[in-house]
Amino acid sequence: MPAIITHHLFGEDASRRLPAGLVFGEEELLAFLLANQGPDPYYFCFSATPIAIQACHAFAAQMHEDHVVDALMAARESVSHLPQEDQGLGKAFVLGLLAHYLLDSEAHAFIQVQEDAICSADPDLADAHDQVHALIESELDTWMLWSARQQTIADAPAHADLKRTKRVSRVGGTIFSQVAWQVFGMTINPERYEGCLRDYEIVYRAIDPTGNPRGRMIAGAEQLGTRYSLLDALSHAAEAGEDCPSANLGCRPWVDPSTGEQRMDSFPDVFYNSLDKWSELVEVFIGGDREALASAIKRRYDGMTLA
Repeated sequence: MPAIITHHLFGEDASRRLPAGLVFGEEELLAFLLANQGPDPYYFCFSATPIAIQACHAFAAQMHEDHVVDALMAARESVSHLPQEDQGLGKAFVLGLLAHYLLDSEAHAFIQVQEDAICSADPDLADAHDQVHALIESELDTWMLWSARQQTIADAPAHADLKRTKRVSRVGGTIFSQVAWQVFGMTINPERYEGCLRDYEIVYRAIDPTGNPRGRMIAGAEQLGTRYSLLDALSHAAEAGEDCPSANLGCRPWVDPSTGEQRMDSFPDVFYNSLDKWSELVEVFIGGDREALASAIKRRYDGMTLA
């Protein structure tokens, strides 16, 4: 919420709105953009021991459900514990993580209300919330890529949004490992982050574009144990995203499940309104004001514990 491409596009715009000197040079920009994918790569861990896989998946879930502000503050604090030569890279990474949560917090209600409406309307989809959620995100990804760049995934594959250096993944893994231990009491090997990133790349190389032979084979295998394929839902169509029902381009009214207010925002409204809040959020985060940070992001996390 949202998915890989939309987060990357948001990160590119957010990076251009950062105060001068906060992110310096190509490697720090890579760190910012990679961290802007948040903890999502941990969901895709599959090439590890069963215990490590379970821990990575649990960590990703915790990072999206509980103690978001604590996690962000712990990530901020962790930068000072890095070697001096890595602290600039660490600061860029943590700012990218902040951008991930800003867009997530603003887009959560928009996507959730559509997911709930679709699953409620069709009894066959009552147990397919994850797949429906992924389909909405994928449709938004495809449309946003075309809207912003006039490109499809044939021109800009999703896996290409995970560019990094060894140093970036090492620093990022160290920060996530510290957050896992400090906030959730979980042991995540710092090197596991790079493994999750490789797995994330492998998955998108396999499932994109939607309907390719390898993707169909994977989806078929997945459906041996479940009615609907999550990986198929995650895949991106290769055609131009001219039309996008999920983006609410007609600004039809909807009720925000986290506040009860009626809204008419389209997804572009959500995306660009989030960008408008970015500079102020960065200022709050750098200043270390925990309460102000909680106030800035918590209203869109319906039911989440942000303490």
